[in-house]
Amino acid sequence: MKSIKYLIPVLFGLMAVFSSCKKWLDVSPKTQVREEVQFSTGQGFIDALFGIYQTSAKTTGYGRNMSFGFVDILAQQYAGMSVGSPFGTVARYNYTDTAAEKRISEIFSNSYGAIAQANYILKNIDNGVLDQSSKQMIQGEALGMRGFLHFDLVRLFAPIYNGGANASVSSLAYLKAFTVVPQSRLPLKDYLDLVESDLKAAEGLLSANQNIDQIAGNQGSTSSDLFLMFRQNHLNYWAVKATLARLYQYRGDKVNALKYALEVINSTKFKFVAQPTLIVDPLEKTSDLTFSSEHIFSFYVSGLKKLADDSFKSSTSSTFYGDIRDFYTAKATLEATYQGGTVGYGTDIRKVGVSKSLWNEINTSIVYTKKYYSDNDKSLTQRLIPAIRLSEMYYIAAEAAPTLVDGMKYLNVVRAARLIPELPTPANQANLETEITLEYRKEFYAEGQLWYYYKRKNVLNIPNGVGNPMNAAKYVLPLPNDELQFGASGI
Repeated sequence: MKSIKYLIPVLFGLMAVFSSCKKWLDVSPKTQVREEVQFSTGQGFIDALFGIYQTSAKTTGYGRNMSFGFVDILAQQYAGMSVGSPFGTVARYNYTDTAAEKRISEIFSNSYGAIAQANYILKNIDNGVLDQSSKQMIQGEALGMRGFLHFDLVRLFAPIYNGGANASVSSLAYLKAFTVVPQSRLPLKDYLDLVESDLKAAEGLLSANQNIDQIAGNQGSTSSDLFLMFRQNHLNYWAVKATLARLYQYRGDKVNALKYALEVINSTKFKFVAQPTLIVDPLEKTSDLTFSSEHIFSFYVSGLKKLADDSFKSSTSSTFYGDIRDFYTAKATLEATYQGGTVGYGTDIRKVGVSKSLWNEINTSIVYTKKYYSDNDKSLTQRLIPAIRLSEMYYIAAEAAPTLVDGMKYLNVVRAARLIPELPTPANQANLETEITLEYRKEFYAEGQLWYYYKRKNVLNIPNGVGNPMNAAKYVLPLPNDELQFGASGI
């Protein structure tokens, strides 16, 4: 049965012991083991948990498709998406094209595969092997990732919640157990309630460990415990809260969206980069092109160098599924995005051409982001793809703020950190949201977040779009053709 392959966890392996600071980040499963053996030791649980992150960080998931690849092509982040080319059909929302169907199927199977791994852990979590502290953390992360992954799936494959107007619309199946039995697709509200339930449970379980073990600065870990290393690359306590802020924003619950966004902000665990000390030369070990001190949660992608070389360096592009991964942008487009012609905006640290630029200008028209350049093999920060960053919490707070004064106050914090002028209080909410939209476009290039924003806001004409005008059919990815038996009923 074709669907079975998506239900079986990809890997539960024995992990090698590493002596370097990349211990858990680079571990690779060596062999498959039986379930009862896998969960007979605490290390077996840890290995299985790492497997969730490794699966999610594959190119079929957040290692490309769900970050700078497929999802950002939908958001019209790149130029050169010619008619008839595989990526060109994606950019025009031709979801029946073979290349688009393949990538949609990859995303679906990767996410549900990682969810299946989480469910295997949760199935065995009460077997008595783990001490209470370890159990809480592993159970919390598994629940958190189950909620995180389900939420991104529904943001792609279902209509927007639209303040509850689509609450009863059929969405997806929510998998709370490992099973090969077809599961019913749930009404969108019921599905979101389960996301919330998993995230709230994770929040409680992870509250005992609120530390963040950051890579930025020391290029290593401050912990000697393998499991406690690099908490930014786990679905940590603060990442759970940040995901809840996203969820409540999506549902239109401004009170809770603001509450959770501010809890992350006020934790002071995450800091905006300081331009004077920022290093953007990818040959340097201490370079930090993705501003890792701002990462609330990020995926470590060990093979990011090849992906970056293929996608963001014109001289090394290679063939994949019959097309060239050549993700460049026109310089003029970027100048407009970063408002380069506006007084005071020329110093934006995200802009093309500034001191310590994040961009590689091939010529007067072609520009590539250097965000994922990974040219120093000893640099850990060059292997990170951000999944949630600090600036998004300020944007959520700005949109959810009870007053225009407060809303602009939160937005201005990010603007100041990016070295552009602060703005006065806008005349109305629409004007505030116009400025928030501009900032989303500047902030999340090649990170996969802009599409979700456009969809939630039901933007009719996406900037630089080749598939405009937008409609509900374009904003909702179709389920894979065989639907993988994850919700066969109700289709």
